[in-house]
Amino acid sequence: MRVTSFAKRAIVAIAIVPMALWVPAAIAGGESAAKAADTAGKPSYEKILKGATAIEGVVPLYRKGSKLYAEMGPQQLGSEYLVLTSIARGIGKTPLLGGMTWGFDDDWVWRFKKVDDRIQIVRRNIRFRANHGSPESTAVTNAFTDSVLFSLPVITKGPHGGDLVDITKVFMSDLPQISHVLPGFSFAADRSNWAGVKGFKNNVELEVAATYASSGHVKIDTVADTRGVTIHVHYSISRLTPSDYRPRLADDRVGYFVTAVKDYSDNDGDDQFVRLINRWNVQKADPSAKLSPAKKPIVFWIENTVPYKYRQPIREGIAEWNKAFEAAGILNAIEVRQQPDDATWDPEDINYNTFRWMTANAGFAMGPSRINPYTGEILDADIILDADFVKSWSKQIETLTQEDVAGMTGGALDIETYRQQQAEKSAAEHAHHCSNCQGMSHQLALVHSVLPLHAEGERLEELKETAVMQGLKEVVMHEVGHTLGLRHNFKASTFRSLEELQNRELTSQTGLAASVMDYLPTNIVPDKDKQGDYFSTTIGPYDIWAIQYGYAPLPGGPRGEVPLLQAIAARSGEPGLIFATDEDTRGIDPDPDANRFDLGNDLIGYARQRSELVRQLLPKVVERATSDGKGYQRVRPSLNNLLSIQGQAMHFAARYVGGVRMNRSHQGDAGAKNPAEIVSPAQQREALQLLEDSVFSDAAYEIPPELFNHMSPARWSHWGSDVADRSDFPVHETIALWQNRILDQLLSPLTLDRVADNELKTPADQDALTVAELISRLTQSVFSEVDAIQPGEYTARKPAISSLRRNLQRSYLERVSHLVLKQPGDAAVVAAAKIGELQHTIDNLLAGKIELDIYTRSHLQDISLRIGKILDAGISKTA
Repeated sequence: MRVTSFAKRAIVAIAIVPMALWVPAAIAGGESAAKAADTAGKPSYEKILKGATAIEGVVPLYRKGSKLYAEMGPQQLGSEYLVLTSIARGIGKTPLLGGMTWGFDDDWVWRFKKVDDRIQIVRRNIRFRANHGSPESTAVTNAFTDSVLFSLPVITKGPHGGDLVDITKVFMSDLPQISHVLPGFSFAADRSNWAGVKGFKNNVELEVAATYASSGHVKIDTVADTRGVTIHVHYSISRLTPSDYRPRLADDRVGYFVTAVKDYSDNDGDDQFVRLINRWNVQKADPSAKLSPAKKPIVFWIENTVPYKYRQPIREGIAEWNKAFEAAGILNAIEVRQQPDDATWDPEDINYNTFRWMTANAGFAMGPSRINPYTGEILDADIILDADFVKSWSKQIETLTQEDVAGMTGGALDIETYRQQQAEKSAAEHAHHCSNCQGMSHQLALVHSVLPLHAEGERLEELKETAVMQGLKEVVMHEVGHTLGLRHNFKASTFRSLEELQNRELTSQTGLAASVMDYLPTNIVPDKDKQGDYFSTTIGPYDIWAIQYGYAPLPGGPRGEVPLLQAIAARSGEPGLIFATDEDTRGIDPDPDANRFDLGNDLIGYARQRSELVRQLLPKVVERATSDGKGYQRVRPSLNNLLSIQGQAMHFAARYVGGVRMNRSHQGDAGAKNPAEIVSPAQQREALQLLEDSVFSDAAYEIPPELFNHMSPARWSHWGSDVADRSDFPVHETIALWQNRILDQLLSPLTLDRVADNELKTPADQDALTVAELISRLTQSVFSEVDAIQPGEYTARKPAISSLRRNLQRSYLERVSHLVLKQPGDAAVVAAAKIGELQHTIDNLLAGKIELDIYTRSHLQDISLRIGKILDAGISKTA
């Protein structure tokens, strides 16, 4: 990593300059608090605060009925405050879920400023800075301003001699802008009240039972009456004070969340951002010792709402990270404690880090942290796991939709659609979001389907319990990793071969993947004799390395640690240390190894393994999904889940076509690969062959016909339940969803552009998959019957071309039509040429002596007609 002199100076400044200097003009403004205000004509505080309850804390507060007063003295006017917002009690609707951090990675820094006879609440603009007193600092001041949120009149002098103001309207308002995610709702001050006000030395904790009103036209299943929706909003306001915390520079080879500041003090860097990793202030008690206990460990409290049976795997999942800290030289960096049943503190209190068990009916888990936005220091974290998470492992998909399939396979596949979707997202959707838990529900559903192939009776129940506890521990480790500052690593799953994954002796030491920060599927195989652990039971080598980068004590002061950090990050080329994160797994991204819920270093082999697993399970779906006395409602979602497991794995293989493996290593890193490496033509062709055999072929969907007679939709019609659009199973539609998704991947303009680019990037004397080969092969594969039909007895019940293949051929032609008519370039003209040849072959077949069934003949006549229209329109377009 090349670190500019600017970056070095910046990190030193952050580490050693007091907060007042690091924050330009943070404390300098405002009237002198030492001056006594003229109180003539103003009421005495005794009259105003008569009957009020005094709440001592970092800001003196006085609560009187529905009113809340604050006293602003020299200390309050001379400080900055971090304001953290969370949802203490929600409505079971994302993102308004109890326990959720609010603000979407954009926490507030407030300053109280006296102007004339008013107190302004100012939100600081902390994204831009320059060295205090420099010309650049003046330029920054002129270019960027703070935001004045409120201006409160001073009522009188308070008991401590400060200015007394009424802050009720500050918090009895839509301060967190919740109405943005509740369209049609507005804050109702007359129906809102204080749910709690507490004061402490360095923070105050406020909770508002905030009611949002609407006409009642919108219905929310989890709300009794939407004319009044009450959400408990918790505000934790703490003074930002100087500490011995030393910020640490980020590196793009190691996945940490970052605090980014644009610094205009120097212009000799590649850009003007200073990026600091988010981490805790964990230090050795004995700096001179090679291995020392933590000076101040991170303490996680397991909330007393966690069921007893799950407390042990949760405790183990949290404490597992001590292995990484010990490798970094710090013993017992994390402590796990059980919340007493008589505890009086709030989980939202910034002084407590908690593992919370919520009942939001959403089946989610997350690990948000609260950060000092100047330094990147993590101040507080709460891991949240919804109670339905465990139960939702048995829930599956009732009806598959195009949106479901896209969500399982990376989303938009072309740039234009991706940009449009991004523009339509809300702040909540743009924020860091971990969906590991939701995907895990499909994986555990697969476990429950497969395990009966491996065991019976008590042994079966024992295996199910093992899988659930392993899965729970893995999710806990994942979310704790987030609270330590770590981002997802979606290449960690490529660490082991498919064979190594079943070696418990190996995986018990390093996990199934290089990191628990990946989204890992159930590790389950068709052959019970080769079965390993179902989920990772420990952290991986990447996790240990990442914690070393973020937390290992580094000697030599701020300047001396820069080369040491470089040396740690330079290990990125070692096996297991490769890193790719959320922005590398979009549908528009080129790297086929960066996926969610894939496993192993051979995704083609993994897809074959999943396909074989599904093939074995299909005849057993009814038997596994129901029993005597039970309905057949679980048969349908069980089939959908199996088709999704197979389809998702096949999509992983499809990404090999036109694929480019990306690598974050820097020049000089030992063992590092090039920044970009084209997937070998042999692997791309192998992937195409797999898709032809296991997606496009009839043989890929050999579903026992009798299965469809044992499907029934859910028969309940009330809140919280959905009535299926079709009560019978839409088999053609469901299979087409997955076939079309694979076609969309292969024929995406982006994929075709990459195949063409890869041709040019490959020396002429070397092999490459070409656009011409791809389109020729797909056309031949999809319409293979046209050349293969031999004389025979064909009927509507035994057609020459099956219904599934006819649907596939129509879908393919539809996409080729769009390509020919909308996408200029080689792909369009090659596609036009190939369907022209296809039309000629079809016409010869129809004119021949082979007697075709009505379905096949009508279908081929229609295809020929459509091709003619496409070609005519294409000629008109270019004329």
